[in-house]
Amino acid sequence: MKINIDFDSYLELEKIGIGAFKPLEGFMNEKDFYSVAESMRLVNGKLFPIPILLPIPKIESEHILKKKKILLIYDNNTVGEIYPESVFSLNFKKFLHLLFGTNDEKHPGYKILNKSGRFFLGGRIKLLKQIKYKNSEYSITPKELKLLIKKKKLRTVAGFQTRNVPHKAHEYILIDALKKVDGLFVQPLIGKKKVGDFLPGCILKSYKYLIDNIFPKNQVLLGTLTTSMRYSGPREAVFHAIIRKNYGCTHFLVGRDHAGVGSYYGEYDAQDLCVKFEKEIGINIIKVRGPFYCEFCKKITNDKNCLRSSQKVEVSGTKIRQALINNKEISEKFMRKEILNLIRKEDIFIK
Repeated sequence: MKINIDFDSYLELEKIGIGAFKPLEGFMNEKDFYSVAESMRLVNGKLFPIPILLPIPKIESEHILKKKKILLIYDNNTVGEIYPESVFSLNFKKFLHLLFGTNDEKHPGYKILNKSGRFFLGGRIKLLKQIKYKNSEYSITPKELKLLIKKKKLRTVAGFQTRNVPHKAHEYILIDALKKVDGLFVQPLIGKKKVGDFLPGCILKSYKYLIDNIFPKNQVLLGTLTTSMRYSGPREAVFHAIIRKNYGCTHFLVGRDHAGVGSYYGEYDAQDLCVKFEKEIGINIIKVRGPFYCEFCKKITNDKNCLRSSQKVEVSGTKIRQALINNKEISEKFMRKEILNLIRKEDIFIK
């Protein structure tokens, strides 16, 4: 028996197969979904805060459990196989508050999840084939990154999650982190995101420019995380920390409102939840407080190095985004002109 899967499901299959989503060994069955929604743990007790589901057509659901193995097909390629454990339906509205901390059905993460389907197949998987897709030249597996870290003799590496084009506060955060660790793994998330988020191409080109021209040589590694944004704030921050541990990182940077959207979560809720689980995950959490531009110092700094609160100017990603949308000037205090020139040559935002 064969089931056709879409691109988003292929990406999840790939991440499970390469070990990026350990301890997950397949798409979640019904019991694991309920357990994760209610306790952020799989039925076996292992920490895993985000549902990873395989949607299927209703017409397929009646015959699946009779099969020991089902082939998964994407774009006419046999990319994997699944060993069925359960077929189930879900009404995500019942889990809205558990998963996203709100009852607001306009939450973008809920809207993405709610569109994914109603019927799901759970079971262990085997990845049979990895395919090429846009920007896959930046893809790296946990095994490959661990070998690269060893080759470069980096004893400590901090993972950095981003879905934005870097401004100068991001640069400050990363250079400051290199005072604490030997290396950095910059891993932009380039899977499914909401309308208005940055397109992958401009994010990757921007960070490649910084790595080639600004950051210390041989200390900053770049690779992509091709999975969907969930916009589930603290839960998703823990998920991101688990992924970076799987990639061989010893540290993980968690900033203000990590994986948040709008005003659904507190500014530092994600940091607090990650710290709660850092020993269990086995990764050190670096809590990042927002850097700012000081008019007196004439540079980006932070509260530890500058106490002139009256001279503080926030580096606002939201304001930079609006300026880009409206094609307005952005001061070099906040973003490098080289990066602005790079990204303004092409489409910048998801439409």
